[in-house]
Amino acid sequence: MLHYAGFTRKLGDVDSGSTVMDYLPAERSRGITIQSAAITFGWRDAQVHLIDTPGHVDFTVEVERAMRVLDGAVAIIDAVAGVQAQTLTVWRQTSAYGIPCIVFVNKMDREGADWQRAVKDVEQRLGTRALVLVEPEIEKLAQGKYEPSELRYWVDAVTMERIEYDASDKTGATVRRQLLTPEDGRAYEVAGRAREKLVETLAELDAEIVDEFLAVDGDHVRVSTRAVRAAVRRATLSNMACPVVLGAAFRNVGVQPLLDAVIDYLPSPTERPQPKAISGSQKLNESREISDSRKTKSPASRNALTNDDKLVAFAFKVTVDAQRGPMVFVRVYSGSLDARMTLVNGTRGGIRERASKLLQMYADSSEEIRTIRAGHIGVVLGLKHTRTGDTLLHPDHTSLEDATVVAGRERSAMHMLTEEDVREPVGLQLHGINVPPPVFMCAVEADSPKDENPLAQALASLLLEDPSLSVSFDAETGQTVLRGMGELHLEIVRDRLRASVNVTFGTMRVSFREAPSCTGSARFDYDKDIAGRPSRAGLRVEIEPHDRNANNVFVEMPDELVAVNNPAMVAFPWLHTSIRRSIWDGVHNALLRGTLLGFAVVRAKVRVSDIVYYGHYPSTPAAYRACAAQAVFQALAQCSPQLLEPLARAVIQCPANHVGAVLSDINGSRMGRVLSLDDSDDVRGSKSIVAQVPLSAMIGYSSALRSLTAGSGTFSMHVEDYGPTTKQQRDQIFKDSLGY
Repeated sequence: MLHYAGFTRKLGDVDSGSTVMDYLPAERSRGITIQSAAITFGWRDAQVHLIDTPGHVDFTVEVERAMRVLDGAVAIIDAVAGVQAQTLTVWRQTSAYGIPCIVFVNKMDREGADWQRAVKDVEQRLGTRALVLVEPEIEKLAQGKYEPSELRYWVDAVTMERIEYDASDKTGATVRRQLLTPEDGRAYEVAGRAREKLVETLAELDAEIVDEFLAVDGDHVRVSTRAVRAAVRRATLSNMACPVVLGAAFRNVGVQPLLDAVIDYLPSPTERPQPKAISGSQKLNESREISDSRKTKSPASRNALTNDDKLVAFAFKVTVDAQRGPMVFVRVYSGSLDARMTLVNGTRGGIRERASKLLQMYADSSEEIRTIRAGHIGVVLGLKHTRTGDTLLHPDHTSLEDATVVAGRERSAMHMLTEEDVREPVGLQLHGINVPPPVFMCAVEADSPKDENPLAQALASLLLEDPSLSVSFDAETGQTVLRGMGELHLEIVRDRLRASVNVTFGTMRVSFREAPSCTGSARFDYDKDIAGRPSRAGLRVEIEPHDRNANNVFVEMPDELVAVNNPAMVAFPWLHTSIRRSIWDGVHNALLRGTLLGFAVVRAKVRVSDIVYYGHYPSTPAAYRACAAQAVFQALAQCSPQLLEPLARAVIQCPANHVGAVLSDINGSRMGRVLSLDDSDDVRGSKSIVAQVPLSAMIGYSSALRSLTAGSGTFSMHVEDYGPTTKQQRDQIFKDSLGY
């Protein structure tokens, strides 16, 4: 794409590690995408922001935050394997955001390529209607390899043209189009059948194309190109269908038609609905659109992104550069973001930061720009407090007016507003990014005391870049514990740390969960002097088992406090919200570390009651936060907590002659449970095994599967549930964790 758009002078290649978008050393050595990269280029007088995302399940958060800000997507399907397990995962992410998609069926030059079966896979497994726009002129009745000469000629079902790639141009840049007529024989017949099928499919989805069809006496070929293109666009934008383009990227075939399809059928920023937003005091179900100035009768103007409104931007990614510091990737939804502009971070409680510089990114290189306008993506330098998922606002945004007034009252009435209170969310808030909890972990330790500070700095940078990574300190063992999404995820982190710091990593382990098995309660009264000032709070906490199918925590809190010789809650109702949030934070922070082995607590219902208020000076938010945490710890100790292990749903593809060995391994040493065994839809002669296996038993499974299947087996997995452990398992887990 970049070469044909004139951005690069030579073609890159994944096998040789010369691609523009995969610039990290680990990406080039492994031949995979690990970190999403952004680039901007032009095509047909349009500006395209392209984000290349990983396909591996361990880096699903990279896909998630890209989908959060994109207007359209291109899903790449293997013409041999068809729709694979991870394709389904990414497709669900695009569907969750309602993003229109184009499907590119790649690797048409491989042995066993069958694009008809791949298209059928798209319809059956992805649940959408496929609109095939480009087909090879030479039809194959069965699976077989297309020779390079056979990939030179294609037909366009929309324009009824022949697409010819110049055989003398190995870069694929020279493409000729010729309008087909009945005199062209076979090519015209193939294009006619493709046009007929395309129009018939569109007629089931779009009423306007039916009128056009009837106006030309039911002749599919005579339906105008303009009408067909408009119908495909309407079906795509409404998510009722997806255009399909065929090609072979290795042979440089099919890329230009794909770029044309992106411009013709995917939406521009003005055609996408605005994301929902909430104010700092609203509940999530009270969301509204970003700009009230767009509340007009015209749907088009309501969704229009203009540069006249006040700035609303979303930070969807943060990277750390050694020289420039944090680089915040933003999507501007309203207004414009200018260099040297002061921004208000509503998510961080109204912290003001200055955008020192703005950059347009081209993978790992950049160009300084003056402004980022509505609908565009860019990078902001100078934001030290902004994190992934934060909302950035113009200082004069209307949603900040009420928040500013309230803050002023707090200061004048109480004279004790803390920094933590200031950082309550204020103003308009865009919905953030869903980050799944990490499931694998390992210990990391500096090799010498002089490496401890560099290690801490390196970990801080990684945490800033990757929200799916977490670091905690185990007070009992004195270890720093690193948690990630999978083996490959932690391997990449290990390689990046070792490139700059002398560190030692422990054995890969699984992050378990703890859950109460009975009800426990505790009352705690917090009474301490902090910096010479008294801090007092009191409350009762009761914990009981909750729904086993919901691996989360439910907190129930009363609507009133028990005031002790002070009716201040009536005079200052804002303090009520502050105390409730502090108690909520204390409860949740305590539940992140259970009493057995320090794993997070799930399947619990926490009921807070008898909250005692001693007045605004001793009863600070910090006192309630500490009081709630201590009460939870004491109540958990009475709940006879049990240890839960994560259960993974594994989908394994292997040749039929290796099924016995794979099943024996799953049912035997890995203590798994086979859910289904079917013929694989991806590769003929293969079997698809779906099993539920303890995640701890899947450590190192990639190597084991290659050994069992002579290198021909593949698998994907994700954590879908947690199950109780046996006494023997618990004893072994305690021994592995504590060393005794």
